[in-house]
Amino acid sequence: MSQANGSVRSQVEALFTRQVEALTASPQFRALEEGVATLAHYDAFIENVARAHLRSPQLVAFLFAVAPPAAAHHLLDNLLEELGLEMPSARPHPDLLRDLLEGAGLGHRLALLEAQAEDDIRRVVTEPLLYSTLRDVGLAALTEIVAFEFMLSRVSGRIARALTAHRGLRGAALTWFTHHSAVDARHAAQGLADLEAYVRYYGFDEDEALTIVEMTLRENVFARRYFRDAVGGPTVVAVQ
Repeated sequence: MSQANGSVRSQVEALFTRQVEALTASPQFRALEEGVATLAHYDAFIENVARAHLRSPQLVAFLFAVAPPAAAHHLLDNLLEELGLEMPSARPHPDLLRDLLEGAGLGHRLALLEAQAEDDIRRVVTEPLLYSTLRDVGLAALTEIVAFEFMLSRVSGRIARALTAHRGLRGAALTWFTHHSAVDARHAAQGLADLEAYVRYYGFDEDEALTIVEMTLRENVFARRYFRDAVGGPTVVAVQ
């Protein structure tokens, strides 16, 4: 079997594209965007977004630890951005999610969501691994990170507009979404290159790498995180 090459990148990008299209065509997303969802459904969506990403710095730190040399500086930049350290005016991304919850009147739910996010990571660490090597775990985690960057670069602006029109959110409450709409196109393009570098550096065969990518994206990874009540709970923690 030939070792993975540039075709992995194009196939992964095609998989991401199909997942984004499936998300935006889903009944749950359409209800949010068209304003026919209930208040409870908007609130559940907001809480699920926060839960999925509140512990993102720790997960990006794990990826930096296993990054191949060609991707290490990009993942370090991503980690510094998550921590709000890339420039003096920046803020940690978890704080932007806390602003989202406060702006939506859900600040009283923050402690519970933080506990749930911590438990999600705890379960990933303590439960039996789906994969046999740390190399494979790293590819699965990197796949999910890049998938969310890819999706958010295309969809987060739409989400922000929907939450403005139908949930009444404004300003700082939407900064997490507007920030990712602005920067994640660059992150997604770089992330695809980093995935390719990871596959090459750790000696994956093409079919082997694509099998892990497809397993990571099963049942639509975005819907599993953002509409978890409709699709089912997570088995891996989302990061961004």
